[in-house]
Amino acid sequence: MDPFTILTLALRYGPIVKGLIDEATSNQDLTSKLKASAAPLASLLEGIGAQFFPKVAPELHIAAVAMASFDPSVTKWLQRSLNQLVTPSPNLVVDGQYGPRTRAAVEAIQTQLSLKIDGFAGQLTQAAIAAMLARLQ
Repeated sequence: MDPFTILTLALRYGPIVKGLIDEATSNQDLTSKLKASAAPLASLLEGIGAQFFPKVAPELHIAAVAMASFDPSVTKWLQRSLNQLVTPSPNLVVDGQYGPRTRAAVEAIQTQLSLKIDGFAGQLTQAAIAAMLARLQ
């Protein structure tokens, strides 16, 4: 797919994807909703998710890349949290971009928390991070 088509799909479906992220009750629910409501983008996300999150279960590739790409406020929270919780601090720039350094820091916190190490800050990882933060206060 050419870059212009990819950009057009992202702009067209961006608000829809963000809305689905906000209303989904699980990673699997998000994947199902994306396939139903944003089918042209979902297949593209599946391929990108497989490349960027190779350790994530294939059925979650769409959810992983959608959350990483279309929810910058959660990614900023994640980056701030990782800077505080991972030792030594990864010193991530809190910019809402879920790049390779953020993914590596997620893997570090998943290791620290004895979670499945896949680099995807899904529901379980986010809940564990929130619990760690709550204990610090």
